[in-house]
Parts: sequence; C-alpha cells; structure tokens
Amino acid sequence: MRTVACKRIYAQRLTPWLYCLLASGLVLMVFSHRHVQAASATANFNVTATVLTSCTVSATDLVFGTYDGGSASDTTTTSTISVNCSLLTPYTISLNSGTYASGAVRRMGSGTSRLTYEIYRDAGMTGIFGTVAAVLGVSGIGAGVAVPATIYGKIPKNQNVTPGSYADQITVTVDY
Repeated sequence: MRTVACKRIYAQRLTPWLYCLLASGLVLMVFSHRHVQAASATANFNVTATVLTSCTVSATDLVFGTYDGGSASDTTTTSTISVNCSLLTPYTISLNSGTYASGAVRRMGSGTSRLTYEIYRDAGMTGIFGTVAAVLGVSGIGAGVAVPATIYGKIPKNQNVTPGSYADQITVTVDY
C-alpha cells in the first residue's frame, strides 16, 4: 500500500517534462564516467649516451727526510699514486726518469751535486718502477673510483755527497 501512495505523490508533483529531464540527467551521470576515445597513435624514440673512457692521476710526494751518507743502511720511504679510471678501463702507470737522471739512474740535485735514488713497484724493492709502461710500470683495471698504488723509494747507503737540500721531479703517466 505504501508503494502505491508514494507513486501517487511523485506522479502528482512531477510532470512528464521533469521525468524526461531527470532521466536525461541520470543517463548523463552514468555515461560521464566513461572516457570517450577517438583513435590513438604511438611513436617510439631512442635514448642514447656515449660513455667515454677517462683516467685521472694524482700522487703524493716521495719524502725521504734526512739522509746520512755514512749510514750502514739504505734510506727508504713510500708514496702513493692514485688512479681513477672509468669502470673496466685497463691502464698502465709509468714514471719518467726525473730532472737530474743520468741514463736510467735517478738522481736528486742540489746545485751541482747529485744524490742517487730509485723508485720500486714492490715492497721488497726488487722491481724498478721504470719509464716503459708495458715492461716496468704498474697495470690495473679501472674501478670508477680512485685506486691507490704504493711506490717504494730508496736512497742507497754510503753516498758521499755535499750537504744540502736535494730534490727531483718525477712525471707520472697513465696510459689507457
């Protein structure tokens, strides 16, 4: 009974024009949530980059400190060469002979006086760190971060030289 009464009340208040308007609104609400799509088109594009091989090198000074020419033992010290090469880039480190070298013999200078020394690749000081990278250098593979390599210096004992401050300059070369 109640249903019939409700229909009569609505029927009395709503005209056919209002029914049509309400029905249209409901239809619009239902279909407004659907997206109208026309045709679509797609395209692809490439993303590229070229990573260059590169290396940088730095070195700390090889400081022997005080040398006593009358000492019964050699004077030794260490230094570090750091190489930062691109990931998986093979490299070789070599050193020149220095400013005061005589042939393959490295020497420091103080005025006209010379003090002989050598640089080695190993702690046992058996492998001279030379000027030919492929033979007397140190090799490695780039890790994308700085990789340190220790170098070992030695001034042989019993050199009779004039007192003073001795120095030399070595150039580090990284071939990659």
